[in-house]
Amino acid sequence: MASSSQLSQAKTAHVNLMTDTIIANLPADALRCVLRAMLTISPDYSVVFETEAKKYLQRTPFVVPLPIFGVPPESLISRNFYKVQARIRSTLGAGLASDSLQLLCQVIHAANELVFPHDDEEALLALASIDGDVVQAITAVQKTLTTPTGMRSLAKKESEVLHKLLDAMSLAKQAWRPKNQEFVLERSFVLVSKLLDPRALTLAAPRVCAPATTQAAAPATPKPSIQNRIETFSMGGRVLPRLFSGLWQLSSPAWGAAPQSKILAQFEEYVNMGFTAYDMADHYGDAEAIYGHFRQSYSAPESLYAATKFCVFGPIEVTPKVIAANVTERLTRLQSEHIDLLQFHWQDYSNPSCISAMKLLAADSRVKALGLCNFDTSNMAAILAAGVPIVSNQIQFSLIDSRPTFAMAEVCTRQKVKLLTYGTLCGGFLADKWLDRPEPELFAPGLTPSQRKYFEMIGIWGGWTLFQELLGVLDRIAKKHKVSISNVATRWVLDFDYVGAVLVGTRMGVSGHAKENLKAYGWRLDDEDQKAIEAVQVKSRRAVVFQAMGDCGSEYR
Repeated sequence: MASSSQLSQAKTAHVNLMTDTIIANLPADALRCVLRAMLTISPDYSVVFETEAKKYLQRTPFVVPLPIFGVPPESLISRNFYKVQARIRSTLGAGLASDSLQLLCQVIHAANELVFPHDDEEALLALASIDGDVVQAITAVQKTLTTPTGMRSLAKKESEVLHKLLDAMSLAKQAWRPKNQEFVLERSFVLVSKLLDPRALTLAAPRVCAPATTQAAAPATPKPSIQNRIETFSMGGRVLPRLFSGLWQLSSPAWGAAPQSKILAQFEEYVNMGFTAYDMADHYGDAEAIYGHFRQSYSAPESLYAATKFCVFGPIEVTPKVIAANVTERLTRLQSEHIDLLQFHWQDYSNPSCISAMKLLAADSRVKALGLCNFDTSNMAAILAAGVPIVSNQIQFSLIDSRPTFAMAEVCTRQKVKLLTYGTLCGGFLADKWLDRPEPELFAPGLTPSQRKYFEMIGIWGGWTLFQELLGVLDRIAKKHKVSISNVATRWVLDFDYVGAVLVGTRMGVSGHAKENLKAYGWRLDDEDQKAIEAVQVKSRRAVVFQAMGDCGSEYR
C-alpha cells in the first residue's frame, strides 16, 4: 500500500503544460526572481520550498570535483572550488548542516598544501569566505541545539563531524605556519573549539590601546576634529553616539568575507573615529564573539557599547533558569560582566509568556538596559503597560519604509522610548552610486540578500522610476550641504526626535565608510529640503507599505 508521502508526490506530479513551458524556458535568474516573489507571499511557500530543496539535495549525490584548488601557473581558485562552495551553501540553506560541514572538511584539507603569494588577494578572500561559511554552518548547528529548556548537548554524530572539522583546521594551521601564511580560518576555529568545549579559551589578541586622551572608564575619545562633530543622545543612563555600527553582515559571507586580522583592525579604526556603539545578536554568526574579542583587547572596554539581542523564534519555557542562562551565554561571548543593552525579540505574539520573560530580564542586574527588537506598536504598548522598563525598539525606518510615523511615533514620544533604526540606507540603494542607474537584475553579481529585500520594497513604495526621482532630489540636497545622498537619507531619519540612533551596516574587514558616515552629523534638513523630499513622497505608495506589510516588524511574522 502506498504511503501518504508517495500519494502526495503522485498528486502533485502534474504541472500545467504552460506552467511547465515557463519553467523550461525562463532564464535561471528570471526563475530565481519569480520564485523569490512567490516566497514573499506566504510563509507556507517557504516551508514547501525548503522541504523540496532538501529532498532534492539528499537524492542527488555530490561528487567533489578534483582538484578543488588550481595548480600554478593557473589560478589557485578554480571553477571546482566555486562548485563545491555552491553545494556547501545549498546544503546549509536547506538545513543539512552536517553535509555542509563534511564538504567544508574536504575543502580545508585540500587547502593544507596550498602555497600562495601574500599579495594573492583572490586566494586570501576565497579562503576567508570558507571561514565565513564555517561560521554560518556553526550558527546553524547551534540553532538545532536550542530546545524550550535551553541548549542540548551535541549528539555523537554531530560531535564526530565537528571534531573532524577542527582536526582539518588544526592541520591547516600547522601547515601554513612554516610558510608564513596567515591563518584565515581563525574565526571559525574559535567557534568550533568553543562549541566542542565551552571552556576553550579565546585566542589572545594583541592589546589595542585607546587614544591617548582616553581614560579607562571614560568614553573613547577620537581626535578633537572628529569628536566635535559626533552627535549624541541619552538612553538608559548612557550618552551614546547617534550612529551605531551594525554587525549583521558578519552572519554570512554573502556580504563579503575577511580574515579576523582585518576585522579587528577595522574595529580599531572605527572606535578611534568615534564609532563606539555596536549592534549585534545571538544569531549574527560570531558577531558577539568578534566584538568581545576586540573589547577584551581594548584598553578602555567600558567606553564601548554593545547592543545585542535575545531572540525567541520558537517554543521556550520561561523560567528564571532558562532566561538567566541566555544572559550568561551573551556575557560569555561578549567577554563582559554586563550587557549594555539587551534587545528582546519574541516571535509569537499569541504566547503570553513574553511579558514574564521580559520581567525576568529586567530583574537581572547584569542587564543594564532592556529594549525591544521588531515589536509592533500595540505589543510594545502592552509591555510598557505591564511595567517593563524598556528604553528602545529596533525597527526598520527609511525614506522608503516610513511605517514608524503611522503609529509607533506617538507611543515612543509619550513613553520616552527611543527607536534604533536599521535599513535606513536600504541596503546601500540610497547612495550616490545608484543615481541615474538602470533597474538592477535581482540576482546580478554583487547584489546582497539585503539589497534583494530592499529592491522589492522600492517596488512596493513606488517603483524604480520614482526612486530615481527621489535620488535626484536627495542629490541636490546633498550638494547644497556638501554631503552624500546616504548622509541625507540618514539625516532624514535622525531628524525625528523619537529616533535615538541609526544603525549603519558595516562590512567589517571588507569595506568601510566611516569618514563618509561622520558627515551625517552636525546639520539638519531645512524646510526647503523637507518640502522637496515630501513632494516625491506624496507621489509614492508609502501608506500601501504600511497596509501591505503591517506595522513595524510584521514582515518577520
